[in-house]
Amino acid sequence: MKEFYTRSLTALAYSSVLLLSLFYNEYLFYGVGFICSLILVFEFIKLVSNYNHKFFSRDNGKSYFILYMTFPLYISLFILSENKIFELFFLSIIISTNIILGISLIKKKLFSFSILKNRFIGHFYLVGSLVIFFSLPKIFGEYDPYIVLAFLSLIWISDSAAYVFGVTFGRRPLLKSISPKKSIEGFIGGLIFSIILSIGFFNYSILEISLNQWIILGILTSCLGTLGDLVQSLFKREAGVKDSGILLPGHGGLYDRMDSIIFAAPIIYLTLIIFNYVS
Repeated sequence: MKEFYTRSLTALAYSSVLLLSLFYNEYLFYGVGFICSLILVFEFIKLVSNYNHKFFSRDNGKSYFILYMTFPLYISLFILSENKIFELFFLSIIISTNIILGISLIKKKLFSFSILKNRFIGHFYLVGSLVIFFSLPKIFGEYDPYIVLAFLSLIWISDSAAYVFGVTFGRRPLLKSISPKKSIEGFIGGLIFSIILSIGFFNYSILEISLNQWIILGILTSCLGTLGDLVQSLFKREAGVKDSGILLPGHGGLYDRMDSIIFAAPIIYLTLIIFNYVS
C-alpha cells in the first residue's frame, strides 16, 4: 500500500508539471519538454552503457554528443518544416524502428538490442519519438493542448488500471521472460478503461472525430503503451538493472514513466493524420 501511495503522489506531481505547462502556453510546454528530453537521453545513455558489448569503442563520447545534438536538430527540422513529405518520411523511419523493437519482444533473433543501440535506436526510437510527442499539439497547424491531454489521459488511465488490476487479479503473466510482474489480467483491465475513457472523450467532443475513431485510439494507445513498457523492460533486463534512474520515487527514472508515451506517440500521430485525411 505504501508503494501505491508513493507511486500515486509522484505521478500526480509529474503529470501536474506536464499539464500545467501544456495549458499555460506552447513555449513553456516545449521548454519543459526539452528539459525532460535531455533527462531521458541521459537516462537512456546510462542504461545502454551498462551493456558489456564490444560494439562500444573509444568514440563513446562522440556518439553520446551526437545523440544529444540530434534532438534540437530534429526539433528544428520537424516542428519548423511544413513539408508533408518530410513529415511522413520522418514518421515512417521512427514507426519502422518501433515495429522492429515490438516484434523483437517475441522473436529476439530478429534484432539484437545490444547492437546499434545508441547509433540507431537512440536516434530514432528515443529522440525521434520525443520530437513527435512534443509536436502533437500542432499536428493540425494551430496549437491545441487538448490533443495531448487526450493522448496522455489514455496512456495514464491504461497504465494505472493495468497496475491496479495486475496487483489485484493478476495470475497469468503477459510476457514472463521479459516482465514477470505484468499480467494478462492487468493488460485487459488497462484496455477496458482506455476504451471507456475514449467513449467519454467522444461524449465531451474533445476532438472532432467519430466514436469508432475514438475507440480505435483507445485500443491503440493501450496496446502500444504496453508494448513500450515491455520494450523498455527488455532494455533494462539486458542491462541488468531494475530502473532507468532514481528521479521519480516509486517509478524509477523519467524514462520508466514515459516509456509508454515514447513508443505510442509516433503511431498515434500517424493515426490522427489518417483520421483527419479521411474525415
